[in-house]
Amino acid sequence: MSQEELQQELDAIDAIYPEFLERLSDTQCMLKIPEHEAVRVHLSFPSGYPTEAAPQVLEVDGAGDNKLLREEFEKIMKSVWIGDVCIFDFLTDVTEVFSQWSEEDLYPQTRETSDDSLVNQLENLKLEKMLQELDVTWFQSEPVVDRGSTFIAFTTQVSSEDDARLKLDHLRMDSKVSRCQHVMTAWRIHGPGSVTYQDCDDDGETAAGGRLLHLLTLMDAWDVVVAVARWFTGTHIGPDRFKHINSTARDAVLKGSFVDASKGGKKKK
Repeated sequence: MSQEELQQELDAIDAIYPEFLERLSDTQCMLKIPEHEAVRVHLSFPSGYPTEAAPQVLEVDGAGDNKLLREEFEKIMKSVWIGDVCIFDFLTDVTEVFSQWSEEDLYPQTRETSDDSLVNQLENLKLEKMLQELDVTWFQSEPVVDRGSTFIAFTTQVSSEDDARLKLDHLRMDSKVSRCQHVMTAWRIHGPGSVTYQDCDDDGETAAGGRLLHLLTLMDAWDVVVAVARWFTGTHIGPDRFKHINSTARDAVLKGSFVDASKGGKKKK
């Protein structure tokens, strides 16, 4: 791999996980683990990477048994490296493994035991249980795949802004959606009388939320929330991403019958 190619891969990781990457030299870096930022892994890239050799795990720090973690990270690195770039997959799998470990395993010396911490944990458990019990019907677009990025849109009926937020939290609990890099959202809702509500969120994909809201306005879609999930493997696709965000969102809105398809300009072509 040329230095330029390696830097391109690291640039992609830096874009996906801002401030998680520290470049130590042309061939070494330090990475924070998503959702466990206190844990850092020191990686070295041999001259044969990615086609002939995997990145080397030099050191792990910030957790309990660093030796155990290093061995675990080495196993994960071997499993994700298949003769191609693998840092994104490595971080994804490490985060997944960490989610199955207890706090005592990761941070035996720093675990909080205060009353406030316990209250927060109980409140989170109550919210998670409530979300799991929600009966939500999501309409899903056909996936669009382009140069390593996958886009899928979801829509469901909502009656208030709180209802929209709750149902979006429900969607994010899905195992696949929880592993995507961005979930761009927008909603338009009729309130009491002539009151209306609308809002959007880019979720790190600049201007995407506003474009979704503009699409809902053009389609005259009401009482609906739309969410577009993007899974990103490191290859930038430029402005084409907005085309895919809009096309999948439109597909999901139509599948949910949230617009009058008999009106001009709102039929599927």
